[in-house]
Amino acid sequence: MADTIRVGIIGAGWPGSAHAKGYQQAGGYKLAAVADLIPQRRKSLMGEFGIPVEYADWAELIADPNIDLVSVCLPTDLHAVAGLAALRKGRHVICEMPPATNAVEARRMETAAAKEGKTLLYAAQRRFGAAEQAAHQAIAKGYAGEIYHARASWTRTRGIPIGTGWFTDGARSGGGALIDLGAHMLDLAWHLMGQPVPRSVFAAGHQKFQSLTPAEMKNNVEDSAFAILRFEGGKSLELACSWAINQPPNQNGTACRVYGDQGAVEVYTPRGPVLYRGFEPNGRAKEIQLKQPKSGGHMALMRHARDCIVRGAAPISGPATGSGLMRMLDALYKSIATGKSISLT
Repeated sequence: MADTIRVGIIGAGWPGSAHAKGYQQAGGYKLAAVADLIPQRRKSLMGEFGIPVEYADWAELIADPNIDLVSVCLPTDLHAVAGLAALRKGRHVICEMPPATNAVEARRMETAAAKEGKTLLYAAQRRFGAAEQAAHQAIAKGYAGEIYHARASWTRTRGIPIGTGWFTDGARSGGGALIDLGAHMLDLAWHLMGQPVPRSVFAAGHQKFQSLTPAEMKNNVEDSAFAILRFEGGKSLELACSWAINQPPNQNGTACRVYGDQGAVEVYTPRGPVLYRGFEPNGRAKEIQLKQPKSGGHMALMRHARDCIVRGAAPISGPATGSGLMRMLDALYKSIATGKSISLT
């Protein structure tokens, strides 16, 4: 492969634009083609990023011999379809989150990447943000001691995605707020905890705000979900997510706190990530603001992708991680459906 990696972007919506910007910022890439069913969206991305070639059909982009790497930025039900097709054509793949609609699809992607010897990287943006990277580095260095619990949430007070209607159609999305928002926060907390092996999950889901979607739009998924996950060694994780919920306005947004036997890390504060150490008998502790790296978000993601493709680096959010995340999400949805705790052993 030449030093410059030639990229084709499938899906010219917001994720496709974010990927394109990340490639430009990272360097070492050439934006070679874009595919989207909507001509106006294709033209917009081409104009903004100087992309020379357009396709209406993503299959034609994948077949283009001038493409080395494909960004899959499509509705969730097409992640595995397009990702598998690209891998089997010998392309590297960066796929948007969630990895797929279920673990079976994710495992097929994992198998194909291994068989073809190609990089498969999931766009787990929460792993690549500057604050999240700083938190991970502090935890990995042992500053909080042994990690045993985490709390992660992404709760919108009012924010059911409308778009073209696929988000609220379970057959296309794989679920509602849990797979859309919860997947990101579960992935982040699991990552910060060192990706311990999951043992069991229990979850509850609710659908209380169907009235916020147009009457003609299918809405058969949860608008909020809450869960507890247990991992090897007795480690645990609390997860909360919502598209819509009645809550104090200041709780709208994300939170992630990781607890260790020597300290704790809070990822999201107005000052950035903070490490708490040296706890006194009265509960007071030293607050240490963590230094964030200069490279974050999609730029950091695309730099890492280049390291994987060119230098053979191990993917931070690769095929096995995607399969593991989807296995937990499948179990969480089974728990919601049955009202029972689900074992993953």
